[in-house]
Amino acid sequence: MLGLLLAGSLQTVSTIRRAGGPGRVGFMPGASPSLSATLRQREKEIADLREKQTKLENVLAQGSGKLKALNDELQNAKLLSGLTEVQGPGIVLILQDAKPRSHRAFDASRLTIHDYDLQMVVNELIASGAEAIAISGQRVVARTAIRCVGPTIMVNSVPVVPPFEIVAIGDPSTMAGGLNMPGGYLDDLRMTDPSMFRLEKRTDLVVPAYTGSTEVRWTRPVPAQATEDKDGSGS
Repeated sequence: MLGLLLAGSLQTVSTIRRAGGPGRVGFMPGASPSLSATLRQREKEIADLREKQTKLENVLAQGSGKLKALNDELQNAKLLSGLTEVQGPGIVLILQDAKPRSHRAFDASRLTIHDYDLQMVVNELIASGAEAIAISGQRVVARTAIRCVGPTIMVNSVPVVPPFEIVAIGDPSTMAGGLNMPGGYLDDLRMTDPSMFRLEKRTDLVVPAYTGSTEVRWTRPVPAQATEDKDGSGS
């Protein structure tokens, strides 16, 4: 029953996300604002169902030592894959567009936060040891795409609008140092307009779980025998 409900919610979210191109204001142009609210509600339902699933898995694992060991491995895999809400120390980086100084298109582009800005920050945070990252409430995982669709930035196929709040869990000093290194991303923003960002270290942050689709259609594990033959250890 839980699996069917989860699959239904995922299908609803996927349908909403495919229903036309999003606008800068945070919802689909030509559609009512309630569509964006429906998307957020479906994502909350997915998160709640996954939390209930984890609780059921933990209950089932209490009856056997082997089941408990398997469940511990399962929960660790879910933690690493971003399917679990996590908390810990880290940093919060707020990025926002600056006020235009002229009517030149070149200046307007420089004073606007683009998809590649968010990607640069994510790359630097990962290189600095970030263990969990979210952009405006969207968890960054291996399947996360950060891209512009028209005037809108999409993260996990969900439109996000400025100011962009990037939350990362890890060593606060190391991550802040990586972002502030000479010639780095924030150094460039300082020379453009210091008002475009705000960086804070926090002792306790919460990063939400990934609520997108986890369906796998084309990939499959390599059989153990094939791996052994490739390594030359097979007979």
